[in-house]
Amino acid sequence: MNLPARAKPFELLKAESFIRGESTLSVVCEATFDDVAARLEGSIVANGMAIVHCHDWGRWMPAGAAGEPWPCRVYEVFDARLSSQLLALDPTLAHLLPCRIAVHAGDGLTTVTTAMPTVLMTEFSHAAEVARVAKGFEAGLQRVLRGLL
Repeated sequence: MNLPARAKPFELLKAESFIRGESTLSVVCEATFDDVAARLEGSIVANGMAIVHCHDWGRWMPAGAAGEPWPCRVYEVFDARLSSQLLALDPTLAHLLPCRIAVHAGDGLTTVTTAMPTVLMTEFSHAAEVARVAKGFEAGLQRVLRGLL
């Protein structure tokens, strides 16, 4: 049976590894949180982006039932060339930068997720050129996530 992506059982999604939803891109890994986070950092840099900041939510969130901190980091990533193009077209889109990539773990799996710039950026600006730049951002984020496979 061919189900839409959002209706597929998690085991099937896990088997597909790279998931493109309606508004997000995700990768599901069986590797440890620390391993995936390290690989993500390397993939970000290898794909020409910079890590502006990393929010380590595990340090701030209450411990889970087992007394362990919740492993979750949110990376703010930046592509200087595309960001300058976007802001030249529409400076009011600055609140969407830098792009964010989240990595979190639970139930023996580590998931990496990011919003699709083609959805997010075009929601706030309908200029055709903004859509073109958003496609560039999205292609870069796809390369970063595929670098984890």
